[in-house]
Amino acid sequence: MKRMTLIIAFIFIAISTFYQGNKGYAFDFEGMYLAPKISYYPENPVGKIWNHYLGAGVAAGFDLFRLKTVYPIPLRVEFEYMGRALATNADVTIHSVMFGAYYDLNLFYVRASELDTLSTKNIYTTKRPFMSIYLGLHLGAKIGYNVTDKGDMGLIQTNVGVSRTTILFGAGLGFAWHVSPWFTLDLGYRAILGPGFRMANEILLSFRFTKP
Repeated sequence: MKRMTLIIAFIFIAISTFYQGNKGYAFDFEGMYLAPKISYYPENPVGKIWNHYLGAGVAAGFDLFRLKTVYPIPLRVEFEYMGRALATNADVTIHSVMFGAYYDLNLFYVRASELDTLSTKNIYTTKRPFMSIYLGLHLGAKIGYNVTDKGDMGLIQTNVGVSRTTILFGAGLGFAWHVSPWFTLDLGYRAILGPGFRMANEILLSFRFTKP
């Protein structure tokens, strides 16, 4: 609970600072974004019942398509932290950090009357995509797998186990709805692989706030 409170506080402080503008800064924040995330992570160890994890985290990234160039690159890169807790036992938690790269297939709305006058360059530089389909690759690490067991019969015996750090590889896809120039809603899926455990599947809901 304390960890979740810190994450939420960080999100609000970061977004507040992020949208004060770039006055007084030498660097232009165009294309940078913050993305609070919610995840659902089912796990089925061999010979055991399904475990359902719920998670929350945040990512900081950079959208190259937002750069004011002749032909913007539909590529995003980001760094993500995610914390997950077992739905039936909050004492079982997983924490991870990941780098991600996403290729966006942007969809634009063009009127029929504009087809003879708009070029690809005009579309990229004057219009905003209303939706995107993206493909992503991930590289990171599971930095903690904590398990707390409590005895019964009135005797409380607590055993805390922490796993070693494990490298993670992932690939995924998803849909992004560009609600406004500064807000995008993402719904995605990714498969995660790593040494010592079976492939994991994760569903993510992201709220992406981009510097307008």
